Amino acid sequence: MLNLILCSKMKKILCLCFFGLIISIYAETKPTINKVIKYNGIPTKGNIQIYAHRGGRAISPENTIPAYDSSLKIGVDYVDMDIHMTKDKKLIVCHTDFLDPAITRDESENWISEDDKVYVKDLTVEEIQKYDVGQLKPGTDYAANFPYQAKMNHIPMPTLKSIIQHVKKIAGEKVGFLIEVKHMPDRADFFATPKELANALYQIMKEEKIINRTEVQAFNWKVLQVLNKLDPKIKTAYLTGYKTNLDSILSKNTEEAKKWTGGHLLKDYDNSIPKMIKALGGYCFEPSSHDLTKEQLKKAHDLGLKVVIWSYVGKEYDTAFPSEIILKLFNWGVDGIINDRPDELRGFLASRGYEVPQSFHVKDKFKNNYSK
Repeated sequence: MLNLILCSKMKKILCLCFFGLIISIYAETKPTINKVIKYNGIPTKGNIQIYAHRGGRAISPENTIPAYDSSLKIGVDYVDMDIHMTKDKKLIVCHTDFLDPAITRDESENWISEDDKVYVKDLTVEEIQKYDVGQLKPGTDYAANFPYQAKMNHIPMPTLKSIIQHVKKIAGEKVGFLIEVKHMPDRADFFATPKELANALYQIMKEEKIINRTEVQAFNWKVLQVLNKLDPKIKTAYLTGYKTNLDSILSKNTEEAKKWTGGHLLKDYDNSIPKMIKALGGYCFEPSSHDLTKEQLKKAHDLGLKVVIWSYVGKEYDTAFPSEIILKLFNWGVDGIINDRPDELRGFLASRGYEVPQSFHVKDKFKNNYSK
């Protein structure tokens, strides 16, 4: 009888151990939620996301492979980049429609002239990549704004496709892409057309299978409308900012008011920018941190729009991380922050109990490119 009791107890113990092992294995192998994909183009419900502006240009050369490497090492939700179309119809990652004299040196490592602008649309990728964009020119406003940016040599402008493939190789699907399509309707001759830009971008997004973790932004809303005609599921992000498009959108002059909106007028949407964006098929409202109001934020969230803010050092603020304004918008409940200092933003969120994005080990292929 005693043996039977002991055997029965032993069986129970073994069963409990077995089920405990199964639960332990399940807990370890249960896939974690990919928050970038989950909240791509929708409100984050209190999960504030980190967007590394131009890869984190306060610490690394903007829009370059080393910048995106830095962001991945730090740990961000999205890497941000700007795109233009070259003479040979490729999408290149750079901010201005011309080679910026504040960051560009020629093959002889001489700073290019500020007098004669060289436009991206007039050069092939091969020609553009002969230039070096690894440093800030001493004495410029840009250099003054970002005194701690790493100085590097022999750093070319990358293509969009190369950046996407590079980030995917390191981070898989865990890091998203914020791609700004650059186009100014008042200087349209210096850019490819909205249709050309949208078609080229859509092709790359499909080929690289990144639609589920990409948000596409633009100040010229026409580009976003063309893109959503190609695929309504693409998460389009409508940028606004004074001295860019907001002055025009708010103008009482009809022709001026519809210049940046694809022909639409704010007055037809109860003078509500969030309502207008929603009606045009947008997913995200991306105002300057200086412009956003609490009422706009609530309206956007009520409409299901994701609200991601940006700030610009040197124009609105004298620091790359304006802590007071970021604290205010953090308390308001914005969904994401585009910032030049993703390292500081990460610390800001971590110190307030927020779960921060995963960081990645990145093999430094540029250790010989650093300059003192």
